[in-house]
Amino acid sequence: MQVSQNVQWLLLMGTSFTVAAYLQVVRGYDAVQTGVIFTAATLGLLLTSLSAERLAERRSQRTLIMAGFTLSVAGVAVLVTLVAAFSTPWAFVPGLLLIGLGLGVMLTPSVNVVQSSFPEEQQGELSGLSRSVSNLGSSFGTAIAGTILVAGLTEGAYAAAMITLAVTGLAGLAAAARLPRAPGRTEPGGATAGAAPGTGARPPLPDPGRPPAPRRPPRA
Repeated sequence: MQVSQNVQWLLLMGTSFTVAAYLQVVRGYDAVQTGVIFTAATLGLLLTSLSAERLAERRSQRTLIMAGFTLSVAGVAVLVTLVAAFSTPWAFVPGLLLIGLGLGVMLTPSVNVVQSSFPEEQQGELSGLSRSVSNLGSSFGTAIAGTILVAGLTEGAYAAAMITLAVTGLAGLAAAARLPRAPGRTEPGGATAGAAPGTGARPPLPDPGRPPAPRRPPRA
């Protein structure tokens, strides 16, 4: 799970860095124009983030994470294709929108999967670890894209950086495909909440402060 979470932030920050640098250095747009173009990605993030609860009720967390990676990689492909074919700023909108939709779909489920896999008393350490993994992914995304762009801020360098991010997104999709279909939360006694009988999960431990349930006398 940490691998897919790392790749999510790598995609987010790598795409933001690459597209912003390309818009301002190659296309010559100022910061305000660049921000307006990035509104498409922000809109996508907002739409799917606001729908996260309803999506979680209809689909499993694993399915949502995989769908998010698929949308994001498709968005990168659309972004590279349209920007190479058209010089208008509108060429950036469809790809950025798809990337925003994909990231919004999978960010919330990925956090839910991580937090539901550990007991309550470990949530503090888990939150710090999750934040560290996200920051590491952001650093990787900026470093990888920046290294490719430094080689030459041209159409080719921009496309190479975005294609590299797309390939990394496919790796995240492969990692997400290995997630359990319906992960449950591990209880302190080692049991898995919501586990079906016969799956090898340990039964919950009895509460020492609760009196045992009365036994029914055997029938004659």
